Amino acid sequence: MRIGFSHWAAAVVSGLLLAAAFPKWDQNYLLAVALVPLFWALKGQSRKAAFWLGLISGLAFIAGLLYWIVYVTYVFGGLPLPVCLGVLFLLAGYLSLYRALWALGVSWGESRGLNPLWWAPVLWVALEYGQTYIISGFPWELLGTGLYRFPVFLQVADLTGVYGLSFLLVLVNAAIFLFLSPLRGQERRRLRYVTALVLILAAWVGYGFYRLGVLEKLAASSPPMKVAVVQGNIKQGEKWKKEMVQATLDRYGELTSRVKGARLIIWPETAAPFFFIRTPDLTSRVQEIARDSRGYLLFGAPAYELTPQGESFYNRAYLLSPEGNVASYYDKAHLVPYGEYVPLKRFFPFLGKMVLTVGDFAEGKVGGVVTLPEGDVGPLICFESIFPNLSRAQVYNGARLLVNMTNDLSQSLPGPGV
Repeated sequence: MRIGFSHWAAAVVSGLLLAAAFPKWDQNYLLAVALVPLFWALKGQSRKAAFWLGLISGLAFIAGLLYWIVYVTYVFGGLPLPVCLGVLFLLAGYLSLYRALWALGVSWGESRGLNPLWWAPVLWVALEYGQTYIISGFPWELLGTGLYRFPVFLQVADLTGVYGLSFLLVLVNAAIFLFLSPLRGQERRRLRYVTALVLILAAWVGYGFYRLGVLEKLAASSPPMKVAVVQGNIKQGEKWKKEMVQATLDRYGELTSRVKGARLIIWPETAAPFFFIRTPDLTSRVQEIARDSRGYLLFGAPAYELTPQGESFYNRAYLLSPEGNVASYYDKAHLVPYGEYVPLKRFFPFLGKMVLTVGDFAEGKVGGVVTLPEGDVGPLICFESIFPNLSRAQVYNGARLLVNMTNDLSQSLPGPGV
């Protein structure tokens, strides 16, 4: 079948509907139908045509999610505008390949008589898994994460992870598409699709309510711990200026002094914009704040260690005791490519020269935790929150509380949610 304008339009609409289901538009209900136009556009197409339809749909989706990268890398990263545009173009093109391969696979499955009710979800999840781990990995807005505002739908993730949620959403889209497709003389098959959809939704929602009830009982029987989150809202363009460091600490000190009786106080990523421990006078100020709070203080600061190979820099989260001593710390384990390090610089040295303002941080240990008397805490720093293997490793290592610390100063941006 020749690709017509309506097919291209349906593919683009499908991508835009997916984008609208995520922040900041948050029309999450669209996840149940966003793939239906793409299913329609793919029906009867050759594998080559399906690939291009999937690619254009993916570009519409990714562009609707990541357009803010140009602003962030240009204004906050200090990269040249052509490099910023290039980063967006390459990232969008790369991520769209997964949608293109999925569309190609759906077309191939149709030609082999595979039922899209199971084939399309299986293929989608396999490609999402690849997106999470191939090269550096970039699992931004996996389909299942769009359900974050619906706790009852999220509960099955304790069995399947986010990939199970994605599987169910693609299955729902496939069932709706098949129900709406013309099936002359096949009313029984249409009834089977409706029955399958109803049973899946009933089991999904039923388990969600069951699991929420279990969690409510566990929460009621668990010892409480008061946790305070302090956000200084220091502008990104000002926080790294030397003359602003003392004012920043005073701001956090004043806000923290309002906290009464918190066992754990949390500041954001790099809330202390200096090398903690290595800068005695500023270090003393943070320790004083911790002592005055009479609680444990978890905060972010850059760090460096001297090794036989030279200096190693880390994006670190320190935990101070109520006495102001360093109880433990966590180093960010999954760094932001072209933000905190330059991938492949060892093999392509010219990349480092093109992006001189990019940091050169070292990776910390996956699964690291910090320890309180009440139990271990698993800090995740900004970008790490989208990688399920990191938090899973922390839970395996004893974490009873997960904390995401971020320096996502997006109040001036139309893009990513905090």
